[in-house]
Amino acid sequence: FPISSTAYVEQVIERGSVHAETIDFAAMTARSPIGAEAFRAIGARSVVVTPMRTAGQLVGVISLIRRSDALPLLDELDLEILEDLAGHAALAISNARLVKKLESGQTLRETTRFLDAIIENIPDMVFVKEADKLSFVRFNRAGEDLLGVERAALLGKNDYDFFPKQEADFFTQKDRETLANKQLVEIPEESIQTSSGPRWLHTKKVPLLDENGVPRHLLGISHDITERKRADAKLHAAKETVEHANRELEAFAYSVAHDLRAPLRSILGYSQAVLEDAADKVGSESRVHLQRMNEAADRMAILIDELLSLARVGQADLVRSRVDLSSIARSVISDLRDRSPERAVDVEIASDLHVDADPHMMASVMEKLIDNAWKFTSKNAHARIRIDHADGAFYVRDNGAGFDPRYTDQLFGVFRRLHRNDEFPGTGIGLAMVARIIHRHHGRAWAEGVLDEGATFYFTVGEPL
Repeated sequence: FPISSTAYVEQVIERGSVHAETIDFAAMTARSPIGAEAFRAIGARSVVVTPMRTAGQLVGVISLIRRSDALPLLDELDLEILEDLAGHAALAISNARLVKKLESGQTLRETTRFLDAIIENIPDMVFVKEADKLSFVRFNRAGEDLLGVERAALLGKNDYDFFPKQEADFFTQKDRETLANKQLVEIPEESIQTSSGPRWLHTKKVPLLDENGVPRHLLGISHDITERKRADAKLHAAKETVEHANRELEAFAYSVAHDLRAPLRSILGYSQAVLEDAADKVGSESRVHLQRMNEAADRMAILIDELLSLARVGQADLVRSRVDLSSIARSVISDLRDRSPERAVDVEIASDLHVDADPHMMASVMEKLIDNAWKFTSKNAHARIRIDHADGAFYVRDNGAGFDPRYTDQLFGVFRRLHRNDEFPGTGIGLAMVARIIHRHHGRAWAEGVLDEGATFYFTVGEPL
């Protein structure tokens, strides 16, 4: 019977198997007249109806009917047997339909169309070559666009028909290597001539084996990396230009600062000589002028020395070793206490501060940062300095003058100072030198502070490149 006319089919679809010991012919007639007529014609007394399902799909239903008065009515055991039969029958029907479909070629055509759609829409060049002559048997749209050649002109031909011999030799060598080793071969960079000019590809080649493990075809997938190569080349050129300019600038600064030292020494020497030899021959106002000139020359000498040190940071070789920052910090603090015995500063230094870095440069970093903390706590009666590390960064923290957080970005610039010289003397080069040294170590330097509440200076040291 068609499933639409089968008795009890609606109930079976709604709730699964149906077991009716007493048949209600009136209700059955309302639902399925054909089924009711058939049941009545054979004198049905009881019925079990169960669905045939496979992979969640309803294939049909099976009805088991008892009409003999000499036998008992159908029971739960009959239902169990019928449900088992329904499962096997459903699978058999499904397999029979699949075989019929395969014989008709419908499934194969659907699968082929599906794979064709995938290959055509892959944005990289995809190609397949047969293993004997390495001629193309498959090519996608992205490959046509990349090479500027229609696939009809490619199919049945090999690399020597389209590319210069040197390129074709290289492609063929990699193809043969892939097929011989029966494993993937990756070519990170390969150049190729196209109708729009040279391009660079990242290619992977895979052998396609038959059921006996014999390579029959070669699959290739090529990603166009030309734009990335050009961007990398521009970046490399820009980096070299900047590095060259920095080297020239550092050499110029070193030369200027070095050449300034000689005339400055003369100014200092002669002004000091006048103060010593002719102090009684000049008026008090002139002596003040000479003294101020001498002090200005002293400050300029310090500034030149700092500039020379900054220039040397960029020129000196960086040699890494295990550096004990705790030991350096204790030495710096000891020197500061000797120079300022009148000060009482509470200093805490962690005992496990070690880093792989240039020892001379890191000594300069610690000296500059600790000296700053000592200087900017000089007006605090209860000065505190802590040298430690946290979250991968070393730091020097103080409760001194601090700074306005709005100007944090200016701290590490050359000659950038956030306090007047009469408040806290300095050249404005120390933190710039810290930043330069840390940059050479592929690290980062930064600061956090609040005005009149103190500051914390952090730095990290990166791995050598």
